[in-house]
Amino acid sequence: MWRFLKLILHRYGSARRRASRRRKAPGGLRIQVNRTTFVRFWRLIYPFFFSEFKWQARGLVTLLAVFALSISGINVLLSYANRDFMTAFALKDQDEFFKTLVLYLLMFALATPVTVLQSYTEQRMALLWRMWLSRQVLGKYFTNLAYYKVRSYEGIDNPDQRIEEDIRSFTATSLSLFIIFCNAALTLVTFIGILWSISFNLIIAVFLYALFGSTITYLIGRPLIGLNFTQLKKEANYRYKLVNIRDNAESIAFYRGHRKELTRARQRLKEALDNFLRIVNLNRNLGFFIVGYNNLKPVIPLIVVAPLYLSGNIEFGVVTQSVEAFVRVVEALSVLIQHFATISSVTAVVTRLGTFTEALADTAKPKAVESVIETIEEAEQPRITFENVSILTPVRDQLIIENLSFSLSEGGLLITGSSGSGKTSLLRTIAGLWNAGHGRIHRPPLTRAVFIPQRPYMVLGTLRNQLLYTSGRQGISEEELHFVLKQVGLEETMKRVGGFENALDWNSILSTGEQQRLAFARLMLARADYAFLDEATTAVDTDSERHLYSLLMKAVRAYISVGYRANLAKYHHTILELTGDGKWKLERSDAYSRD
Repeated sequence: MWRFLKLILHRYGSARRRASRRRKAPGGLRIQVNRTTFVRFWRLIYPFFFSEFKWQARGLVTLLAVFALSISGINVLLSYANRDFMTAFALKDQDEFFKTLVLYLLMFALATPVTVLQSYTEQRMALLWRMWLSRQVLGKYFTNLAYYKVRSYEGIDNPDQRIEEDIRSFTATSLSLFIIFCNAALTLVTFIGILWSISFNLIIAVFLYALFGSTITYLIGRPLIGLNFTQLKKEANYRYKLVNIRDNAESIAFYRGHRKELTRARQRLKEALDNFLRIVNLNRNLGFFIVGYNNLKPVIPLIVVAPLYLSGNIEFGVVTQSVEAFVRVVEALSVLIQHFATISSVTAVVTRLGTFTEALADTAKPKAVESVIETIEEAEQPRITFENVSILTPVRDQLIIENLSFSLSEGGLLITGSSGSGKTSLLRTIAGLWNAGHGRIHRPPLTRAVFIPQRPYMVLGTLRNQLLYTSGRQGISEEELHFVLKQVGLEETMKRVGGFENALDWNSILSTGEQQRLAFARLMLARADYAFLDEATTAVDTDSERHLYSLLMKAVRAYISVGYRANLAKYHHTILELTGDGKWKLERSDAYSRD
């Protein structure tokens, strides 16, 4: 037996060392249970009990503890009731049999509402915790442009899954495990006394048996932690690919790219299934041991107490009580064995949530860098001025623009140049999305400006929601909405979609040209003083482009456009041409017209 155990320990110890060398998650995350895991777990739990929901949280936890204590007490009473019931049955004592049967049934009747109420309280607690944690993470996600900055963090994949699925799984599963551990602790305290009263040898046997089982289970199942982490990522990648296909269905259809998309979707599905197969195989190996381990649990106490029963020192009911108490204590001591798969899954979720919240916190910290572009907001004397501004990529590995200087207080500036010369990067710098480099920028508050990308963002909501997305104004009438839609040429579109209150899939319903017109409608409703346009009229015809720019000139004080000189020069009085390698050229446009 000892040689067999030694062989198993050596085999799985070697496997664990090999796995630990491989167990490195994407992005350099090392998935293992260590102090960092527990610190992350604590940070996700501790603030909840000191939040605005602290009294509700503490009250629900107290209720759960009371229910757990009640169930443990009922189980002890059931143990003694079962002992007397089985003894009366073995002795064929009819009066005692029916008396203990009634008591037995009363205990079960009492256990039913307590168990149901414990489950209900657990679900309410999980719901409250999920609501609080989701609000906290969402608040950080939308603060300081974290949702934009976190994209560049290595290893932070699929933030949508971490915010929704991982938080839901973490709150529900970790709370369930908490109750399981509480019940295990109470069971251990209450039932170990019963074993002690029967035979001290039962105490020795139960601890040795549980220690053996827990050790082997941990050695066999530890790789599940890394595999579960990888599974979450693979499933999220597969789901994201399906969403990507849905959002770009028309483009894929035009390209006749369905076969390629099918191949890529199948590849991501294969990656998820291959990893899940490894989890299944490991659970199979773990199952071989756990099933045998569980089957032996009622046999061990019988072997220990059989001599006592056969010698007449204990009654038959005590034998059954010893079996029940032994099984319960082993389960309490072997909670790691019984719930190892769940624990490994929670550990993976804690790692994903922990790294995500750490990345969100990191985005809010000031970076210790050599130099950044200084941005000054001027509300009193609004203007857009660049003073010797050099722009670098966020990782500072490439110079985009060098020592750019210009000033714009009214009228239009056109940024032109070859593809990849840094036109959009300049707008990102004005918006404060990029700040790597040096120099100084004076600009108005962004609350007075509107950015219009080439493909405008279509929000989930009604047509009214679309139009008012960039507007902070209140009480805009339907007459004004109708007037603006008519100005940008969307009056017929509004009739086609059925009015302002219909919620549709706008990316599919509206063409790119209609979406660009809608972006100009947003600009006019926002009544901004400044506009920044990134190839914002590429999907409309020449006459419509001229009309939209004429509306723009009347609506704002100054605007900056990104586009091609041949098409847009006549709508701007100044041309900034980016010639590559950080070089630039600034000149006035002779073709400029405000007609």
